[in-house]
Amino acid sequence: MPDADKIFALSMILTGIFFLVSFAWTFKTCENNISEREKLPRNRLLGVILAGAGFFWCVFHSKPLLSPPMHVYLIPAAALCTWIAYLFLDFLFARAFGGMLILLAHYFLHESFTFKTPCKPFFSLLCFIMGTYGIFLCGKPHLLRDMIRHVSKSHAWKYSMSGILLLYSLAFITYGFIHLSK
Repeated sequence: MPDADKIFALSMILTGIFFLVSFAWTFKTCENNISEREKLPRNRLLGVILAGAGFFWCVFHSKPLLSPPMHVYLIPAAALCTWIAYLFLDFLFARAFGGMLILLAHYFLHESFTFKTPCKPFFSLLCFIMGTYGIFLCGKPHLLRDMIRHVSKSHAWKYSMSGILLLYSLAFITYGFIHLSK
């Protein structure tokens, strides 16, 4: 079985690569492609994939809350919740993305204390901002669409959002390689 520290490091590197792809996507957003880009928050296919991953990830976190005979119902409940989300939720991708940001922020913050991440106040601040943004996306998913619109129309928005995504990308990739080198 893989070492938990290696899983933590690889997940940080993968998250950093995701932020790097998001940086490129955001930087290339302009008036010409806004009609395609602003459809992302309502994308049902990507949303159901993210929602399903989030629900199935939560199965392992919810086991301590239930008695052992009830554990057999957790995976079917996650599948049912994914299906219900697909049928009834609008802005599914934005909500699922917000949920994944919350889960990732919790995971990274918890494991950073376990594996003694250097510069912990900076890393904790990154996780706090990421989790808080996830909470806002879950509550007001249209904010992602509005942010995409602002990025396409304003250079200040484009450069600031691209800079934030690049900062997150560099930070998570760097922290991941620091943990891999231990």
